[in-house]
Amino acid sequence: MGLETIERDGTLRVELTGELDIATAAEVEARLVELEDADAPDRLVIDLTEVRFLDSTGLSLLINADRRARGAGRRFTVVSGTGVPRRILLTSGVDRLIEIVDELGPEAPG
Repeated sequence: MGLETIERDGTLRVELTGELDIATAAEVEARLVELEDADAPDRLVIDLTEVRFLDSTGLSLLINADRRARGAGRRFTVVSGTGVPRRILLTSGVDRLIEIVDELGPEAPG
């Protein structure tokens, strides 16, 4: 699992690559918590466009990150792309719980 961050104009974008599953979720979640504990911007964007696989552990990670962001008064967005992550997010109903977009708008760093 790869994880890169870009911070610009009040938005922290976290780009994930590879598989977000039981084998990688704990490491990703720990890194997200570190980023959140640091003076995080007003918006957190998790970019899944390069994620090839997403299981229930990955879904739980996204829901927990959304809850933490909202609790801290931050906006939380998941960029799903149009592949596997989007299908899983829609099928599982997670799209009714958190903000999910196909691609980043011009206001987010990219």
